[in-house]
Amino acid sequence: MTEDRQSKPAAAGPLPEINTGALPKVIGYMLRLSQLLVYQAFQRAVNDETIRPPQFSILEIISCNPGVRPSDVAASIGVSRANLVPLLAELEKSGFLVRGSDRKDGRAQALHLTPAGEAQLTRLHEVVARLEDRLAEYLGPGGRETLLRLLHDLNTGAAKA
Repeated sequence: MTEDRQSKPAAAGPLPEINTGALPKVIGYMLRLSQLLVYQAFQRAVNDETIRPPQFSILEIISCNPGVRPSDVAASIGVSRANLVPLLAELEKSGFLVRGSDRKDGRAQALHLTPAGEAQLTRLHEVVARLEDRLAEYLGPGGRETLLRLLHDLNTGAAKA
């Protein structure tokens, strides 16, 4: 497939000649632009079209919680169960996870990483660590910790609202 204008993701951030008015002072707008930039940086760093940030998150959750139910994975990464299903199918097709029966409730699914999934996650940890270090450089000394604390506070407060 040849790359054309439609196949390339839109560049995050406003064009310099565009007056965005009050948008740069709107938390949601700035979070969205930052999310797009970080997402694109992740894709370049991972250099694997089959792994996107949601798949990395899913692998991490399953690694830390072997046998976790899909509904709990969905809740932990903030996606609907319906949106999680194709993400799990992609990871299963890639050989990174297997679905089994939950020990306590045989009707429920339990998710486990395969050895290939564990190896992929180890590789992703290395890639993400380097990416995080590069992103933290833009924030200056202590900036990463401050940003994460502020985002945590925002998420905690917004969840209560």
